Amino acid sequence: MHALLASFFLLAAGEVAPTAPVMPDAEVIKYLNPAELAEWASAQRLTRAGETRANQGMSIMNMIRPPDPKAIKSPTKGNLTETPEEAKARAQKIIDQGNVQIQQALPSLVRLRAAAAARLAEKMKPLEFTSEFPQGAWNVSISHAAVRLQKQARDAGFTKVHLLGAVVMQNDGKLLRTTTLSDDLRAAWTKADDKSLVAVPAEGYAYIPAADEKSTPAISRGLKPALSARQDAVLWAEFYALPNEGSLGLLFVRLADVYTMRILASEAYLTSPLPLDTSAAPKTATIILKDQHSFVPRLSSSGDWVFAFEKESTGIGSAMLTQAAVRQTKLGISASPYVAVVTGLGTPGVDGVRAHWRVVPGKAEKPDAKETVFQVSAKAVGATNVEVGQLVLRVDDTPKPVAK
Repeated sequence: MHALLASFFLLAAGEVAPTAPVMPDAEVIKYLNPAELAEWASAQRLTRAGETRANQGMSIMNMIRPPDPKAIKSPTKGNLTETPEEAKARAQKIIDQGNVQIQQALPSLVRLRAAAAARLAEKMKPLEFTSEFPQGAWNVSISHAAVRLQKQARDAGFTKVHLLGAVVMQNDGKLLRTTTLSDDLRAAWTKADDKSLVAVPAEGYAYIPAADEKSTPAISRGLKPALSARQDAVLWAEFYALPNEGSLGLLFVRLADVYTMRILASEAYLTSPLPLDTSAAPKTATIILKDQHSFVPRLSSSGDWVFAFEKESTGIGSAMLTQAAVRQTKLGISASPYVAVVTGLGTPGVDGVRAHWRVVPGKAEKPDAKETVFQVSAKAVGATNVEVGQLVLRVDDTPKPVAK
């Protein structure tokens, strides 16, 4: 399960150069095509045969002793005995034969090792996942999120959508549950579609963990657990105030499947709950995930991975990485921690989580007042932490369109 994660530990320790990775021969075969595998096997057999032949010659060479002048000479018959010089010549001939076989195989092995290393280097090349969010009005942003998530819910086949609520994280890092944001989202959703959003149950919403391994979690004590995927969805909003940006912040609206407790869709906007200041230059927020060694696509190709977040992770860093993961990668994000935080009730469950992200404040290579940097690492359950790269939030003035 953790084989691929384990392969990243060398990267985290700095033991593998990203441009020319060195790998044992046992790893080389993973990066060869069928024809190359056949050539590799043939060259390895020839090499082993040559090594065996050369070792035989060395053994004979090591057994040769100078003649003892005191020894009693006995008559010889045919070639049953040979002089030390003859034995040495025979041993050297065997060694030479082995070396020839080794040299014959060497060009193929060198070329195939280089091909495998080049392919690994290509897989390990640094990548960036980038998203831009131009500043928009509060009501417009919420309306756009509602319309887009409604379409995704319909396309996925959901018949019921539950609005859990909303949270706001202030500049001081305090997390508040707010009815204002959830009321705005409910109004926008209902305006576009007054049927899919269900009424809040009398018991309210909470994260109710599964009773056993065969059952699934529920979102209220007054509601039964979903019986299948794409049946019930949950919806919530998050707003994170941005330091040094006045009332501006990042608004996230998420949609998740109750049955799988996995986030399926996420919308993000740079906005402010206050009226737009038309005298100020509009801003654009950019989220950049700098993947140092292509961790994300390589892990994505190894199967279905669902992540949660370590307790040390910052709120806005986790929110941005969730956005990047849901919109730009095949890695899943667990919804259960969000359900527990937004509702304020319940302890998040495992719900298929195989690994955790850790997103903590980091240092920029070149300090820039417009950038906030986070250090990102990943850890599979029961495995060791792997450094992934940096997550950067940049807020700039929106460039003016170029006149034609």
